Amino acid sequence: MKGNLIGIDLGSKYVGLSISDDLGAFAHPLTTIYYKNQSQVINEILDLASEHGATGFVVGIPKNMDGTLGESGMRCMRFAKRLENRSGLPVVLWDERLTTSQAEREMIGLGKSRRKRRSSIDEAAAVLILENYLRNLGNIEQE
Repeated sequence: MKGNLIGIDLGSKYVGLSISDDLGAFAHPLTTIYYKNQSQVINEILDLASEHGATGFVVGIPKNMDGTLGESGMRCMRFAKRLENRSGLPVVLWDERLTTSQAEREMIGLGKSRRKRRSSIDEAAAVLILENYLRNLGNIEQE
C-alpha cells in the first residue's frame, strides 16, 4: 500500500490515529477520537481520511503473546472489515503486541508527565503501529 496511510490503535475508550507522509517513510500523530460507538468512530475516521487524502488504513490488532486472538483482537477484526466496507479503501491488520507499553516507555524517556502521557498514549501507539508497518513494507521492497 502506498500513499498517505492512517494508522489506527483501537481501544475501548479512545482510538489513536496516526498518518504517514506522502512517501510512506514516516508516521506522525494525527488525533485521538473518543469511542462512543463503532459507527461514530468510522465516520470520524472517514472524514479524516478524506481530508488527508488517505489511500488506506493500518489497524493494530492485539494478539495474545502466543499469537492467538482474544476478544479485543476479534473486535478489531470486525472493526477493520466494517471500515474497509464503508471506505472502499484497503485495510491491513498489523500485530500491535506491546505497542502501548512501548509508547509509554518512550514517553517516560522523553520526560512526559503522567497527564500528558495519558492524553497522547493512543496516538503514540498508532504511530508505532504505522511505523512498524512502513518499516516492514520498506524491507520487503528492498529485497
